[in-house]
Amino acid sequence: MAQSELSVLIPTYGRTATIARLLTRLCDQTLDPARFEVIVVDDGSLEPIALNAADYPFALTLLRQDNGGPGAARNAGVAHCNASWTVILNDDAVPANDLLERHLARSRTVGPQVAVLGTFRFTAEASKSPFVQVLANSDLLFDFPRLKSGAHLGWSFFWTCNLGLPTQVLRDNPFDSANFREAIVEDVELGYRLEKQGWRVLHDGTLVCEHDHVLEAAGYFRRMVRLGVNMARMHAKHRDPMLLHLRENGQLAGFLASTQQNIEAHHATFHKVQAKLAALDTDHFGRTLPQELLRQVCQLVRRMGTLCYWRGLLLECEGHDPFGVLDRGPVTGELVSIVAVSYNALARTRRCVEALRAAADPRHPTELVFVDNGSSDGSAEWLAEQPDVHLVRNADNRGAPLARNQGLALARGRWLVVMDNDAMVSPGWLHRLLTHAQADAKSGCVGPVSNRAAHGQQVPFEGATDTSSLALHAEKWAEANHRRARQQNILTSFCLLFRRELLDAIGGFDAAFSPWGFEDDDFTLRAALAGFRNRVALDVFVLHEHYENAEKSARHDELLARNWSRFAHKWAGRADVPYGDYKAIEPALRAGVERARLYMPLGGGEQPESALPATLAVGAAKA
Repeated sequence: MAQSELSVLIPTYGRTATIARLLTRLCDQTLDPARFEVIVVDDGSLEPIALNAADYPFALTLLRQDNGGPGAARNAGVAHCNASWTVILNDDAVPANDLLERHLARSRTVGPQVAVLGTFRFTAEASKSPFVQVLANSDLLFDFPRLKSGAHLGWSFFWTCNLGLPTQVLRDNPFDSANFREAIVEDVELGYRLEKQGWRVLHDGTLVCEHDHVLEAAGYFRRMVRLGVNMARMHAKHRDPMLLHLRENGQLAGFLASTQQNIEAHHATFHKVQAKLAALDTDHFGRTLPQELLRQVCQLVRRMGTLCYWRGLLLECEGHDPFGVLDRGPVTGELVSIVAVSYNALARTRRCVEALRAAADPRHPTELVFVDNGSSDGSAEWLAEQPDVHLVRNADNRGAPLARNQGLALARGRWLVVMDNDAMVSPGWLHRLLTHAQADAKSGCVGPVSNRAAHGQQVPFEGATDTSSLALHAEKWAEANHRRARQQNILTSFCLLFRRELLDAIGGFDAAFSPWGFEDDDFTLRAALAGFRNRVALDVFVLHEHYENAEKSARHDELLARNWSRFAHKWAGRADVPYGDYKAIEPALRAGVERARLYMPLGGGEQPESALPATLAVGAAKA
């Protein structure tokens, strides 16, 4: 038998009937079957593909390998391609009768370093599905409606659904099957590498092949998640910011932070849209969608597809899919340690403890750790009598930062809360804060809104402050602001939740801000500098009682003024920064902060080894 002039390479998995139909269609090619060969690679189907080469007029080679993805299958098949030009097809392809004849003719007319892409539109039968009509008339899956025959295209059009190129190129430049095991991105990643060598993709609209596949909305969105995963891998491999269309000077961290926000903001919309698309497929099956409806659906699918793509990016880059928590709620059963400091405010301390007890949630076990700073009003004695309170009793007032560190050093929880003893929580507060914290793999400090707070966390409140009234207000507030959040670097610590990993990374509060004031700004800023994402949980309301008298309020104002100078000197390098001018610290933060400046030991000791880089930087701080 003479050597074949054209090799046809087809990977397949678990589609015995599909590959059989394609081979039957190849029997009807206008190209003499003696002039081409077909290599089918079974990529580890659970039920091995069975083909009888004697049933076909062309030379047929069937290979089988352990499952390694289509890239690995093509790499294995290329070794058996005898022709100098290879056409790669999907197993669900429906080739025109003259497809191979035209491919062979085109291979002899193209210039050097050119791959040839034919068409791959959906079949008329598949297009009975309204969702397939949306895909077929847009660039949501492929971009064939806008491609012009004869146009030279870039690497992103290196689609192996109907693609021809020299066989030796595939041998010299194998698919990266180690990093890309799925039927997505593995082909364009090879195209990207070939483009670096000077290759282009020529589109030839006369090389007609159709796509015999019905893709439903749910499957499309799953595919978009995997697109995000694999594009993140491609970016990690090639370190090209344009692969992810990065903004902010190519900083991936900032891009992922905004991506997280967008996913959370549109999570509920996604499920509604997916349900509507399923209904559309049922209600309009077999009918041609009107152009206006087609346009509207295309816009919705594009937005929700982008959302799924972002999910994939986060899944690959941060090992976390926020939809898991947003769909099912936070993980239950993990201990939460609540640390509070008391000093001569027995009545408020009692209200704080009683509110915590009233809001106890069996899904989220807690331990209460109170540090009394030398109270003389009976606070320490009362706390000592409480069976559910672990008390640390100081002989004198050591200040809020040191006292909090004492409590944190004893805390056993996976999750940690520091709060003031004049804060009053309501049922659902902890579940909502944990939802915010666990929805984001990089969450750092999570704080609620309140009637008294700094940094934009204060909201209007004129209601009653008894337990029942607060519970009703907090529930209505949560309903009106369901799952809303705002990312910002600096938070106030009247109530602050964070993961233990944050404590391990940055330690505790800086005692230089004793007895009180700006220790929370410093703590939350260090968390942001360490790469954690702080946020305000806009659906969680926690009451923060007002100062008892004007004298105490004036004393706190005095402490704030003094410690602002310390804060400004620490982060801006000078103490004469106008009070509250957070922008003055931005240049120093953008320049980078040494890792050693972030860690504050809880009770002495050295900074532990961690994955933090030696120098860190954060974007513009949000007061």
